Amino acid sequence: MIEGIFLDISGVLLDGAELLPNADKAIHYIEEKNLPYRLITNTSQQPRSNIVKQLQHAGINVVEEDVYTAPLAAKDYVLSHKLRPFCLIHRGLKCEFSEVEQDDPNAVIIGDAAEDLNYTYLNHAFRLCIEGALLIAIGHNKYFKKSGEYYLDADPFVEAIEYACDIEAVITGKPSVDFFNQVLASIQLKPEQVALIGDDVYSDIQGAINAGMQSRLVRTGKYRDCDENKTTPKANVEDNVLSAIEDLL
Repeated sequence: MIEGIFLDISGVLLDGAELLPNADKAIHYIEEKNLPYRLITNTSQQPRSNIVKQLQHAGINVVEEDVYTAPLAAKDYVLSHKLRPFCLIHRGLKCEFSEVEQDDPNAVIIGDAAEDLNYTYLNHAFRLCIEGALLIAIGHNKYFKKSGEYYLDADPFVEAIEYACDIEAVITGKPSVDFFNQVLASIQLKPEQVALIGDDVYSDIQGAINAGMQSRLVRTGKYRDCDENKTTPKANVEDNVLSAIEDLL
């Protein structure tokens, strides 16, 4: 029995700041069933407070405690491990890391830094990592889709540094099992009691499978034909978030 729902945000509920079809109905349906839910995202271009405002403006009335982001997981990781990161992140996200010590870095955090993912900054990150700095990735996404266009996400750049330095990054967002466990703890449910709905076959669906959760892949956002065949076992796919929830419940 499903007793809780995790929903990805970008590509499942929102396209940019716009509500995707049936997303508001899906949330109402979950609330009518009196099921706990959490909204989880690897989005790393803006702080959680902005994401919550976007959701509220679109008609989804959540509070910050219901939204779990990969950037905040990265911040918690460096604070708990007393690391001083070089933050190669989006300028809109820097406020989220304002309390983190960043002088004399012994770690590197990489997220979707947009135009700042350039050779100068990437080479600086590489030099730190080849000298022993810990590499931390905000999520593990190859690309994303917004307003009908595909964009490279941060993971190809993370993998370039991994390859160059012969190291493996710590992933603080999806598909990290630790990240999913953190969100599970917030609703006090076991993995097998929760289903995740997402549009990313790797970080959402395979990640949920690896964490022991059920999942549904939706044909919105970054979904591409036959993505459901890329997971082990094959993913269950639905047209949108509302049909996914109705199928689960």
